[in-house]
Amino acid sequence: MTAGKGGIHVLPSRPQVRRLGADRLEVAAPAKINLNLLVGARRADGFHAVDSIVAKVTIYDVLELRARRDGRMMFSSRGLDCGPDEANIAFRAARMLEDRASPAGADIALVKNIPPGAGLGGGSSDAAAVLAGLNVLLDLGLGGAELAGLAASLGSDVPLFLGAACCRATGRGEIVAPAEVHDFVAILILPDEPCATAEVYRAYDALTGEPGRQPDGAAIASQPPSRWRGLLRNDLARAARSVSKRLDEAYRGLAGSLELPVCITGSGGAMFVICDDEAEAAEVWGRIPPDLRERAVIVRPNPW
Repeated sequence: MTAGKGGIHVLPSRPQVRRLGADRLEVAAPAKINLNLLVGARRADGFHAVDSIVAKVTIYDVLELRARRDGRMMFSSRGLDCGPDEANIAFRAARMLEDRASPAGADIALVKNIPPGAGLGGGSSDAAAVLAGLNVLLDLGLGGAELAGLAASLGSDVPLFLGAACCRATGRGEIVAPAEVHDFVAILILPDEPCATAEVYRAYDALTGEPGRQPDGAAIASQPPSRWRGLLRNDLARAARSVSKRLDEAYRGLAGSLELPVCITGSGGAMFVICDDEAEAAEVWGRIPPDLRERAVIVRPNPW
């Protein structure tokens, strides 16, 4: 997570599911970054239309699932604070499967490493991991379409975590198709305070500006990121910076130090810089202001 004597340390990938025994699974829930995020008008259902190229990356929450024989779904969490356990989206995902799982149930223990309110999709990833993990652990027989439908009912970002390593998300975010993205290394600056998504969207609605567009998909798939990173755009970035003055200050400090494109993911407040490889990331790492480097990690695209 930091630069050491041997150079930078890139957070490694981990298995999606690891068997811990006949009745126990460990499930990794990766974060995501929005490489490009276009936001359209508010729809009749109250959601905004989005069109986003999304990559899962190698920073994870971890869930341990243990089968129970009394039909109950029990949930606990530790690590970063993500609010009351009973309101956690991962617990809500488990409760959706209670009737189908009965008479079986599960103990679900979450280790929270992905900061909430960061635009990294940690909660949505946790919910998808619970759906997929319980389907395997309790042999529920849910197909991909049914899992995706359950995921969409939980939240717009949840279905993308059941899909490909990189994808294009449209609709309100629930329509997911695989996308190809050239390999990259990203320096990810984790936020020191959350950004409230609803507040960011309200600020976005109050702003005016030219809508963005998607970069050439073939170029993103086949060319090193240094060829296309300057084309990336997040239509929510200006709104997020207007809502969070600390994010705005950090963004300005990082952009001024690096003279490279600095991206904000989702509705903020995590930032990232895309590099071609570890050598470039090591050079960029040395130019990050020390206060921001303290909350930086280096990631690659998640392989699954």
